Amino acid sequence: MTEVINKSRVTSLLFVLATTFVLITSTAYIQTKASAPGDAVPKEIVQVPQPEKPVEQVRKNIQVLQGLPDSQLFPVMNFIGDSLGVHCDYCHVRQGTDPKTGRDIWLYESDDKTEKIRGRQMIKMVQDLNKTSFGGEQKITCYSCHRGRTRVERVVPLPPVDFTLPKTDRQPTLLSAEQILSNYIKAVGDENGTNFKTISYKAIVERSQGRTNAVWQQILPTTQEITIKEPDKYLLKVTLPQGISMQGIDGTVGWVSSNNGPTIQLGAAELQQLKEIAALYQPLKVSEQAAQMRVLGLEKLGDRDVYVVAVATGPLTTRKYFFDAKTSLLLRRTTTTNTMLAPLPEQVDFEDYRDVGGLKLPFIIRTSGLAAFTTATRKFTDIKLNRAIDDLVFKMPGSRK
Repeated sequence: MTEVINKSRVTSLLFVLATTFVLITSTAYIQTKASAPGDAVPKEIVQVPQPEKPVEQVRKNIQVLQGLPDSQLFPVMNFIGDSLGVHCDYCHVRQGTDPKTGRDIWLYESDDKTEKIRGRQMIKMVQDLNKTSFGGEQKITCYSCHRGRTRVERVVPLPPVDFTLPKTDRQPTLLSAEQILSNYIKAVGDENGTNFKTISYKAIVERSQGRTNAVWQQILPTTQEITIKEPDKYLLKVTLPQGISMQGIDGTVGWVSSNNGPTIQLGAAELQQLKEIAALYQPLKVSEQAAQMRVLGLEKLGDRDVYVVAVATGPLTTRKYFFDAKTSLLLRRTTTTNTMLAPLPEQVDFEDYRDVGGLKLPFIIRTSGLAAFTTATRKFTDIKLNRAIDDLVFKMPGSRK
């Protein structure tokens, strides 16, 4: 009976799409970029939490990544693929596509390809280098040498770059983390936290990279409506070819619902993930305190000077914020989670800031992950402040009275 219930829960959640922000850490199940959607659940789907097991207890023929949490396997594989500029089938055996489901058929445990054998040797080399030469710190990864190519360059390109003396211009005095955050809050226009009680968004989601499979097209959202209400309410409504799916937060209760299955109340871990997603729709997108942060310096982001501040959000996770030095607005947020082989990066870019009722809000948010299908551009077509919204809409269906 338990197996039947769990399968029903998974089936329901597969059709309940939340936002595509990268804000979920590597514990989300990011799948291979060559896999069909039946093999790879989109990152924006809130996953059913399972007891974490090492990958060798879940999958066959694991030889050099023993001890890696299973939830990190596909993100690490995506990191390797991106580092070499290849897809999954460079190392792994694919036996065509299932005509009934549209899913790729993979024999991941197969050692038929010599590239996979060589890949194991290279993974072991990276692990040994970090252990013996860098005191166990993760200084070397696949990308350190490969840089998007399968072959490592041995010869420096010619003509050589002219040597230039370091600039002697006086470096600007850096602002403190407290000053940077204070300027950011002022720029957004929410100094007193009283400018809004509710925010309603309408968005169009664009996804084009590598998503031609018919099954992907069936589950990808085209339009979304997002509503937040202070202090702790959130609703996402996604329009799909199959119908409407929703996710909601009502204080300490989180839930998902679709017309393809029953309404499901989220567990504690799922609820926390959904809260992290919902926080990016708040006017202020930085929740950490200045005392927790350190200023890394002034850098270039495109043609803009940006202040970069960093904060540890967990034992293995670091988050960086990039603030425009001129406008003080947040332009980028990156989150990096360390694993036993490679760091897993996620990125959110905020663009096209406009004034909405006295608040500066981004009308474009781009999210990027290691797999092409986790990358999306969300364009807001309408943002409204302080609409009258009944608390009832945030309650889990079935408990509304």
